[in-house]
Amino acid sequence: MRPSPNEIRIEVDKVRDNKFNQYVKSVTLKNVRGFSNEKVEFRCPVTALIGTNGGGKSTILGAVALAYKSIKPGQFFPKAFVGDESMSEWEIDLELTDKPIVKDKNISRTAKFKQSRWRRDNFPQRQVIYVEIQRTVPAGEVSRFKQFIAGNKSEFVERKLNTNTIKYAGAVLDKDLSHYRVVCKKQDSASKMYIGSAVNGSDYSQFHFGAGEASIIETIDRIENADDNSLVLIEELENGLHPVAVRALVNYLLNVSKRKKLQIVFTTHSQEAVNELPPEAVWASINKRVWNGKLNIESLRAITGVINQTRVVYVEDTFAKEWVENAIGWYASELASTIKVYSAGGYPSLLKVNEYHNSNETVTVKSVALVDGDVRERLGDNVLPKGAEYLGDTYPDACVFHYIAENKDRLVSIIRQRCQLARFDVDRINKEITSVMNSACDHHVYFSSLSERLDFTSELLLRAGMIDIFNEENADFWVLPIQLIKNGI
Repeated sequence: MRPSPNEIRIEVDKVRDNKFNQYVKSVTLKNVRGFSNEKVEFRCPVTALIGTNGGGKSTILGAVALAYKSIKPGQFFPKAFVGDESMSEWEIDLELTDKPIVKDKNISRTAKFKQSRWRRDNFPQRQVIYVEIQRTVPAGEVSRFKQFIAGNKSEFVERKLNTNTIKYAGAVLDKDLSHYRVVCKKQDSASKMYIGSAVNGSDYSQFHFGAGEASIIETIDRIENADDNSLVLIEELENGLHPVAVRALVNYLLNVSKRKKLQIVFTTHSQEAVNELPPEAVWASINKRVWNGKLNIESLRAITGVINQTRVVYVEDTFAKEWVENAIGWYASELASTIKVYSAGGYPSLLKVNEYHNSNETVTVKSVALVDGDVRERLGDNVLPKGAEYLGDTYPDACVFHYIAENKDRLVSIIRQRCQLARFDVDRINKEITSVMNSACDHHVYFSSLSERLDFTSELLLRAGMIDIFNEENADFWVLPIQLIKNGI
């Protein structure tokens, strides 16, 4: 089940207030694989690392792993006898919460590569679960499974899956796993293979599992058998999985991190995974530069010049994207086919992405940024950098919904038409809009709350219709943003 925004906010607040017994608060990479001096802060118990191929996601994941003694640096940062001379300048700074060492403040540790070896002095202990990308390689192609082909059965023991593995992996796979088992070597419980059960009751070994089935069962089983307060690192979360399974797995990670007090960091190229997380939980690594915020996966391609439009516009989130795209249709329709709008995360990451895009000499198409008006509300009328403009003076969804609510008596017939509410009379529509305004204190839930009150009419239809009405009615509102889009920087 997907955690509510309030439940996620509580977990983010726990990180901020240092409520975890052990936690990697931040990692700073200095001269490591092209990172000059980049800091990643882990503001949510579950963090996604996104970015282009070769952008540095796995490097950040490895740097986090180095925070604890149980991980050998060579596992993530091996040194070849030729070509790796630059490693002599590598340095990774870590800020950690570790209450067994210091109860009332964070500690700092530095890992340095000197004289052809890593130096890590007085680093703490913590269980680290590393779920590597090889989990999706067919079992028949992995050397550790060869012992299950010609092994001695007496050297192995068979047991049922962990009860929670059956429950949660079964939920993600939408499959009954109650008859699944695991076979382990008696003297080495890490040497194991899963046994499945077909609908007709016959058994089959992991050699015949699908890649996604094996990946989910092994990942969740390792997490459920891990100690509480462990650190879990996962490479390419979506590898081998259907998009629906990706969403379910991310929601499982959000829930298990709370239940077992885990810190989880994963790399991904999946927009489905990113969509399930709050902005604080997403870090993008592009050409060894990092940004925090809910960047759209597609926007990464625009930043690096892979997608070529005549004009590129960055906004903060999906609502602002829909709002701006609709306004372009109203007030710059002749240019609509040449403009691409991308959600690039909240303030100030949005401005950093825009700045990076325009400083990238390989990108010929320059970009502009449209910043949510609540930033102006928080910071005052501070001048934005060149190539940026505010969208009003409050949150975009609040701006649209408040206007509709304040003018509902005049607009109700249009609302009924454009939001496809023909089955409701105007009095019912007016009543429910008023009810939302009186009861919904969180602007994020305006449209979902109205959807519930109108017998679960599509939230997307309500939002699209009201955005269209607002934009048609407010030409003056869009003068400066559209002018910026047309003229560029």
